[in-house]
Amino acid sequence: MKKNISSKILNNIVLVGIILTLLSLILTPLALTAYFKSSLEITNTNMPTIMSIAIYICAIPYVVSLFMLKRLCKLVAINNPFSEEIPKNLKKISICAFSEIFIFNFVVIILYYCYDIYLYAITIIPVVIVSFVSLSIGFLALVLSILFNKVIEIKDENDKTI
Repeated sequence: MKKNISSKILNNIVLVGIILTLLSLILTPLALTAYFKSSLEITNTNMPTIMSIAIYICAIPYVVSLFMLKRLCKLVAINNPFSEEIPKNLKKISICAFSEIFIFNFVVIILYYCYDIYLYAITIIPVVIVSFVSLSIGFLALVLSILFNKVIEIKDENDKTI
């Protein structure tokens, strides 16, 4: 009973994360346009559109990995923790995390060289933080995927011997 409640809570937390992410992605162009017009007084440029596209491109692997995490929570919620889908989903999450490193760094380089957007605290520090966090999540998901493959093999051998 307690496991069922905790898996439902985890499932709801992931669902709230997906909803908040999609809501913030929808509101991004509006907020950027308002910021550029009010604070920076930039009105005759397409900079909010460029920044919104850059944010959307960087958000693709994150949103995909959130939906993979939702699938993992669903498998745990239906009491199927030894499914073959779990290592596959973890491997997809690790691929998304590793691709986020390259996508984010590529977008930052494009914004720097093509559009002259460079501020030390806005470009360098997030590149280091996002790269490190994505690398950590990618390796964690990859190791967990390998671990779950081993656990499933051991469970199958155990089921065959009984």
